[in-house]
Amino acid sequence: MRPKARYTARYGQAAPQLLPPDLQTLGSIAFTADDFRALDAWLAEEGWPTERMDAATLEGYLVALLAWPIQLSPGAWLPAIWGIRGWKVAAKIATPESYDRFLALVIGLLQELERRLTAVPRTLTFVLAGDFPLSSTRHFAGAAWATGFMSALQFNATGLGSRTDLSRTALENILAVASLRSKEPGAMTRVARDLWASVGTLMDERPARGAATLIPRVALVAA
Repeated sequence: MRPKARYTARYGQAAPQLLPPDLQTLGSIAFTADDFRALDAWLAEEGWPTERMDAATLEGYLVALLAWPIQLSPGAWLPAIWGIRGWKVAAKIATPESYDRFLALVIGLLQELERRLTAVPRTLTFVLAGDFPLSSTRHFAGAAWATGFMSALQFNATGLGSRTDLSRTALENILAVASLRSKEPGAMTRVARDLWASVGTLMDERPARGAATLIPRVALVAA
């Protein structure tokens, strides 16, 4: 099921008002490697705000929202993806059709990451598996991924006080990767292994969310 843009009448005409989606009503969205490639290619295009996330940053960001779940509305966490503060949709996706398609890809990725992180055993994420090159990520992918992860924690940095020493160490390890600028062959393989171990630690200590449905476990609430 795709998210739907909503409309309001203004000055006698139907003008699109692109609002945060209601995640509770979306259901399960299938997401494949081809979808991830399509999202990566879209984020590589011109026309985005300068602060838009690339695919590696986006994946790290979403993993953090899953591994460090807090109550957030889509209106709070979505705009950072396209590089805008406050609820405003980037001109790049400001038509109902492109907005719906972009949200379907982002929320589909979020759900797929949830499935992979909660599987037994866990399944590597797209970027950390290193299955294909990224066209939207122009710097070291490991650093971009870690930067995205750490940026999500700004929503609940105070939560660190309730975590164990293992979780704190895991976050320190991710933070250390965010500053790397390595182009050395094989660097991503080593960094991905370390990031995956840190994510595993955080997932092992993730607070239980009760219901087995994806969105409540992610703890992202409707606007």
